Amino acid sequence: MRLTILNDNIPSTGLINDWGWSVLVEGENRFLFDADTRGEVLAHNSKALGVLLENLDFAVLSHWHGDHYGGFPLIARLNPGLRLYAPPGGTIRGLKVVEVRNAGEIADGIWTSGALDGFEQAVGVETPSGLVVIVGCSHPGVDRLTRAVLEVSGYEKAHLVIGGFHYPPPGTLEGLAEMAEFIAPAHCSGDEAKDYVRRRYPEKFVEVRTGTILEI
Repeated sequence: MRLTILNDNIPSTGLINDWGWSVLVEGENRFLFDADTRGEVLAHNSKALGVLLENLDFAVLSHWHGDHYGGFPLIARLNPGLRLYAPPGGTIRGLKVVEVRNAGEIADGIWTSGALDGFEQAVGVETPSGLVVIVGCSHPGVDRLTRAVLEVSGYEKAHLVIGGFHYPPPGTLEGLAEMAEFIAPAHCSGDEAKDYVRRRYPEKFVEVRTGTILEI
């Protein structure tokens, strides 16, 4: 499986970025997790990185904040009628929004945590190396979201947890370290959280930014 970071808060040369988060997931299924703030960012970066935003199998929205859904109108134009698995609370013209309330399997080998606190979901993707958990902003807690994905998928541990951790306290990161082999804080995780994982768990820390491509 390949993860392409189409946008993160941290820029890279030759790419453009916003405060936002978007990941293209390519494996048994090809889907977009979150869509940043603006379609222009996704269009520019996907072209620069040599990936297509067309022919997606579905899309996933972690939660209804603009820095995660703002680019979906572009995705709708490129993929009319595409299914968008999202927590309750919004619509995107041109996409078929499938409300996610409870934990469950949304495709073969792909699980949702369900909308924790009725607000935000994470997903887990089965890979040959183990389960990859992708989060958006982790308002309910990255540890809670990861645990929910592990429980519904039947995995005891995640291979990788990646995404925004929402400025977590050290205790949350300690709990996450017990559940994950690798940790990739991004987007709204904050420099303190990144530095904490880098210092405390250097063997687990994975640095990502706009344009990062991870082969798993």
